[in-house]
Amino acid sequence: MIPLFFIFNTAIVVALTAVTFCFYFFLKTVGRSNTTDKELPFASILVPARNEEGKIGRCLQSLLNQDYPDYEIIVVDDHSTDSTGEIIARLARSNPRIKFVAGANLPDGWIGKCNALVHASAHASGEFFLFTDADTVHRPNSLKDAVSYALANKADLVSFVPVQELGSFWERVVMPVLLGSFLCGDPMHTVNDQTTDRAYAYGQYILTRRSAYLAAGGHQAVRDEIVEDHAIARALKSKGFKVLCADGADLYKVRMYTDLTTLWHGWTKNIYSLIECRPLNLLVIITLITCAGLVPFLQFGLVLAMAASGEQTKDLVPMAALATLQLITLLIWYKRTCYHYDGVDLRHFFLLPLGAVTVTALYLHSAYLVHSGSKVNWKGRCYTVNSSKTIEPSNHLDQALNSLITRNPAD
Repeated sequence: MIPLFFIFNTAIVVALTAVTFCFYFFLKTVGRSNTTDKELPFASILVPARNEEGKIGRCLQSLLNQDYPDYEIIVVDDHSTDSTGEIIARLARSNPRIKFVAGANLPDGWIGKCNALVHASAHASGEFFLFTDADTVHRPNSLKDAVSYALANKADLVSFVPVQELGSFWERVVMPVLLGSFLCGDPMHTVNDQTTDRAYAYGQYILTRRSAYLAAGGHQAVRDEIVEDHAIARALKSKGFKVLCADGADLYKVRMYTDLTTLWHGWTKNIYSLIECRPLNLLVIITLITCAGLVPFLQFGLVLAMAASGEQTKDLVPMAALATLQLITLLIWYKRTCYHYDGVDLRHFFLLPLGAVTVTALYLHSAYLVHSGSKVNWKGRCYTVNSSKTIEPSNHLDQALNSLITRNPAD
């Protein structure tokens, strides 16, 4: 009898691959704009930047090259400790389209990015706000096509799935597995269904109407949310505004991290919050990652070892067939997801087992930080993330103690 685990794991791999193909099938595409320049409203591009000296220059240059008639670029240097501010200031001096804004002090209990964007929005006057990260690079058609898409679909907020630039070994190990696991979250893109509560956004590129953004309270309303991009989408949708997600592959790219250290800190700060800080969700996602990214290689290796040892069993052939089917299916999955990756090819397929182990460690470490009350560290700032996906004020223990004393005064 064929071992049930071979059958079970094959079913999981095939099912997850089918889910991934659903994600891409239902992902809305963004066509080239047919909107005339006169119909395009004034737009404000808001860029928060903290310690981005290696990326901010190319980001701003790509934004300056936009094929859009009337727009401004507002860049906030969020108390960088490297040369980010100097690079922004130099570009601003030679390009009047750029407004260089010094970051405001970070209030207690606020996420740094939310604080920077609230400050930036006070200097913006566009009918549309584009919130984009300093690690992005945009095609010249980016803003025009995005605004035209929002106008055509009468959307109040649209975010766009990026192409991920993967340049280092660990990016190529971790990101395909990690980002691939996200595709299972909403394969039918119910976020685009305005009759459901599901709302999230791809934070590297969020385009929103100024009026809707301000009516929902802006980033001040989500100031303590560790996954602020999802939170801002929920804030707008809960107010009845139309929230959409679409494919941004023809609009921009992003290089989120460049090495294992920044990748580790960047994902452990919020990856557990992305699965709602629920232990059951953690168990499910780790099981799926292990079954899809690691077990097929182990089962294929087991079959090879059995064949090499001369072990004769009637189950060897069907086991080999199932193990091979898993790897072929997984290869098809990998090739399909490479559509949104720049810097990987089929040779990197064999990094999946290491990626599965590393991503499992990321999820576990992120969960530990939340449940233990330990601080996450990101770009020199430390936050304590709770199971409600918000950060604790740095003085929350003192506040809790004072509250207790107030409720139970000494005799």
